[in-house]
Amino acid sequence: MDEEKKTASWTIVGVLISGIIVVLALRYFNNLEFLLKSTGLLGPLISVGLYGVFSVTPVPTDSLTIVNGLVFGTLIGTILATVGNTIAALVEYFLGLKVRDVTGTKGKTFTIPIIKKKFPVNSTMFLIFGRFLPGYGGKIVSVIGGMYKVSLWKYTWTALIANFIGALMFAYGGSLLRTFLP
Repeated sequence: MDEEKKTASWTIVGVLISGIIVVLALRYFNNLEFLLKSTGLLGPLISVGLYGVFSVTPVPTDSLTIVNGLVFGTLIGTILATVGNTIAALVEYFLGLKVRDVTGTKGKTFTIPIIKKKFPVNSTMFLIFGRFLPGYGGKIVSVIGGMYKVSLWKYTWTALIANFIGALMFAYGGSLLRTFLP
């Protein structure tokens, strides 16, 4: 199976798992809301921690952000998702550093598979907008950022910007789902 088919297959798996998470969150919303809100500060901390756990899996965190918007509202959901996704991005970045050590990766450009164009890995455009590629854009940017040893400061602030934009959109979408609840 060629790389594009593998990527498409994993994207479909990720979207299906994300969809199942959102459907289950809607179905069991009262229980989920009670669990996350009744535990005080522990609920949001568990939510943020899940982003770190998801970072090493093929499951996108979009569904978790939708659930955060659904349970906590747009503002708190956006904050939780931004912090959680940035922690996840740092986990993936450091994973990329380890891959670099093992593979001896060197270079300054990376070819983005979907659009078949080379981008300088340390460019602000790649670090921010690469995260918005469908499927695993964020994971690719994070691991590649580590492999090519992008400055940690530049990597982190660009991840924060992209994560905030994505979190705001998905958390707002999650908060809108409340209108479908009985």
